[in-house]
Amino acid sequence: MNKKLFLILITIIPLGLLSQEQIKGAVTSDDDGMPLPGATVMVSGTTNGTTTDFDGNYVLNDVAVDAKLIVSYIGFMSVDILVDGRSIIDIILKPDTEQLDEVVIVGYGSMKKSDLTGAVTRAEIEPFKESANTSILSSLQGAVPGLNIGATTTAGEQASIQIRGQSTISGETTPLIVLDGVIYRGNLVDINPNDIASIDVLKDSSAAAIYGSQAANGVIILTTHRGGESMGKPTINFSSSYTFRQPSVDLSPSGSEYEKMVGAWRYNLSGTPESGYTEPNLEWSPSSEMVSNEEIQSYENGLVTDWHDLLTNNSVYATNYNLSIMSSNKNTNLMASLGYTGETGYMKNDRFRRTTGRLNFDTKITDWLTVSAQTYFTSSDYTGVSPDPFDRFLNPFAPSHDENGELFPTVVNNRNPLYSFEDDNLEKRLTFFGNLVGNVEFPFIKGLSYRVNYSNRYSTGSDYLYFNSPTNSFMGSGSKEETIRYDQAVDNLLMYKRTFDDKQRVELTLGYGLEKIEQNSTTAFATIFPSGQLGYNSLEDGDATLQKASSGAWEESSLYNMGRLFYSFDGKYLFTGTIRRDGFSGFGEANKFGVFPSASLGWTTSRENFLSDVNWLNYLKLRMSYGTTGNRTIGRYATKARVTGGYNYLDLNGSSIFTKQVSSLSSPNLKWETTTGINVGMDFKVFKRISGNVEYYNNNTTNLLYEVDIPSITRYSTFPDNLGKIHNHGLEFSLTSTNFATRNWTWVTTFNFSRNRDELKELIGLDNDGDGVEDDLVSEGLFIGESLNAIYDYEINGLWQVEDEIPVGYEVGSYKVVDQNGGGISPEDDRKIIGYRNPSYRFSVSNNLRYKNWNLFFFINSAQGGANYFYEKDYIFYANGGSDQYRKLSFPEGLDYWTPNNRDAFYQRPGADNSPGLAGSRYSQRNFIRLQDLTISYNIPQNLLKKEGIQNLKLFFNCKNLFTITDWNGWDPETGITIVRDGIPVMKGYTLGLDLKF
Repeated sequence: MNKKLFLILITIIPLGLLSQEQIKGAVTSDDDGMPLPGATVMVSGTTNGTTTDFDGNYVLNDVAVDAKLIVSYIGFMSVDILVDGRSIIDIILKPDTEQLDEVVIVGYGSMKKSDLTGAVTRAEIEPFKESANTSILSSLQGAVPGLNIGATTTAGEQASIQIRGQSTISGETTPLIVLDGVIYRGNLVDINPNDIASIDVLKDSSAAAIYGSQAANGVIILTTHRGGESMGKPTINFSSSYTFRQPSVDLSPSGSEYEKMVGAWRYNLSGTPESGYTEPNLEWSPSSEMVSNEEIQSYENGLVTDWHDLLTNNSVYATNYNLSIMSSNKNTNLMASLGYTGETGYMKNDRFRRTTGRLNFDTKITDWLTVSAQTYFTSSDYTGVSPDPFDRFLNPFAPSHDENGELFPTVVNNRNPLYSFEDDNLEKRLTFFGNLVGNVEFPFIKGLSYRVNYSNRYSTGSDYLYFNSPTNSFMGSGSKEETIRYDQAVDNLLMYKRTFDDKQRVELTLGYGLEKIEQNSTTAFATIFPSGQLGYNSLEDGDATLQKASSGAWEESSLYNMGRLFYSFDGKYLFTGTIRRDGFSGFGEANKFGVFPSASLGWTTSRENFLSDVNWLNYLKLRMSYGTTGNRTIGRYATKARVTGGYNYLDLNGSSIFTKQVSSLSSPNLKWETTTGINVGMDFKVFKRISGNVEYYNNNTTNLLYEVDIPSITRYSTFPDNLGKIHNHGLEFSLTSTNFATRNWTWVTTFNFSRNRDELKELIGLDNDGDGVEDDLVSEGLFIGESLNAIYDYEINGLWQVEDEIPVGYEVGSYKVVDQNGGGISPEDDRKIIGYRNPSYRFSVSNNLRYKNWNLFFFINSAQGGANYFYEKDYIFYANGGSDQYRKLSFPEGLDYWTPNNRDAFYQRPGADNSPGLAGSRYSQRNFIRLQDLTISYNIPQNLLKKEGIQNLKLFFNCKNLFTITDWNGWDPETGITIVRDGIPVMKGYTLGLDLKF
């Protein structure tokens, strides 16, 4: 044999023996054999790695026979395994229940779940990713105990958010939002839900006190994706979905209901007196109540206009497209994404379009310096003028078009609502956000590091409108408003982390930062356009007769110093102490700064020797915290006297004189509203399958920021001051059970429960009646010893009938008001607390079932009122503007209201016009149980995808708000809109989509 060939062979053959084509296997838990999807399998010392699929399976190519695999999974102990020439390697991981390695994000850092001493909850967002929600938080309705997120009804709407109820009267109730470590002041709808990697909720004073004056309502921390899931080849993810929506309830009006309603309203004309108005008066017609000849003619010809159909969308949809690229190597993580969302609403012209882009990266420049950035842009478009929902219920006999097909200028004496579709409108928002981070690991002191964050958000808003009217008296108006806002903040953080003696661990964080916000706005307005062809783009003199311009600007700034110390001994005894000092420009010199301390303790009881023989107890930790947070929500110039000017007087020659005067008093002693509270918690896991936590909290808010009414003799009506006290307490409970788990089957159930109560303990301290008890502030709906959501009104008991001796001030068919003291009805003596608007408790149940590549997830959400809670005014057919409006409007079909032939009705007679201050109202509970999410998904088997280079392909079908069990009569029990004509239904949705990864 040729010597050269021999040398080549002896070189190649060993190399061939040291490599093999492929290694595959499965990663499972030793507890129950449950597959572990998303586990990382890496070849030690290389960038060759992968993650397990939905069934826990993995495949690795080009692995040396003597290589070592490193396998890891959150919550389990990592293992090293020698390949030793094998091609199939199944790996079993042991749960790390003692360590609880899952990392959660806390203020200005992160901690292992096992180290937490405050009330911090990691939201489970993965099961809700297939749900078509414009905002990531909308998908978490009911999913986190104590986090209450409202329903949305319009396209691109920002949901209301509240943590642990209400602890303020006039201050801000929305929690603080932190995005990628910095405070975020923007709209959450501007953030692409697909970019979010995790959501952590800080609920108690100890956890939130790190944010001091801004954390009285809790903190929600959003963290976006960083880099690739494995080293080497970039991961590309594309997802797409289409959602069809329809109203979850139908309350559309009809012509027959209009006739019935008008007859009930004019019962004394539509019925004969001798029959007690039960027999029809043949000489009366509903047309006698109509306001135009066109209506009368339509009624006589039997022509009905379906205003509901004309003003609402038949096709309500949403589309989502998202593309992301994530990559990692030894020194750099990179994530880039693009997203588009298009959404229409229930009302015509209700549209939302959003385009987002994001670029995140982390790069290790040296062994001691890491630089990272999180940046995004969002373009949001709300262009389009929607008609007033009220107009859906216009008199159905009022025609929209004349015989030539032209729009009638007016309908029931108002502008024809169809003209709103001809209004020219532009409403857009553009946002740029950037957060630059530098992190230095000091090599000369082990565990010492310094981090600096610089964040800025630049946003512009454009709102243009040209309003055209066909009437001769008004020839249109146009306006252009431009708003520019710039937020910037700097955080300087010095951190020290060390472990001593393998048992004692210390983490110290010191911080100093500042924030500044500036906003400028300019508005130009003009009326009376001879032609209006250029609309809002031609507001100058010559194209419009009257012009007006206005402008405004404001700025505010704040700064802080803070420190946090965490200490752990043997993982059993834990302590966290925090103190923060905040300064805010909105307060006067005397109280510019506020100090907010907190402390918390944790005891991992399950690590004690006396529990080592309790086999069914896998984990138990007890926690207690005490701390203070603040609420600074006041007008940024509330402590200063304000001056206004204008041409207010005439001089001797009759000319106007420009004068200035003080329009509001200064309040230099105004200070921070503070909430101080205690939280007691317990985390546990038993029988290796059941885990959960229990939280009890008790808070008191003092120095409430409140506008106090003062005597008008002073020329001023209100004065901002600190006063009063609110007590807030509640209970939260969460339980997760792995009911069944094998290689092919998994069934996991989670149950959440929360209950909150608030009470106004003190207010302004007046005792005018001298009974030794502070007086209620009835005019403001505030009552000492009662909830801030108390309902103070008359009780009702039946309806007044034709034959009754009806008291002065009441009418036939109106509600009977209960005389509480027998002295006649009066607002002072006969109103009482009859219930509360807030729920008594909330609960939710989720179930996640997997069979091989199939997955079924369903989520039930509920709010209940018990005996006295979750009431709201039931004004299902109330007409704005008084009883005369009933001649112009219709009703939903099938309402149970009083007529002479329906004496025992649920509602009073339409148009019953009692004397002001004496009318009773119907209140109903809004209890509901809702199948909020149901998702069926299927992962295409790996053996069908690998030839195409596809890592994963998932198809899914989601149903949103599929059905709701409730006795509430309005559009939706969760929104609780009191007047049906003003409300919009929560939509039921059906989403079909795919998620592709390669």
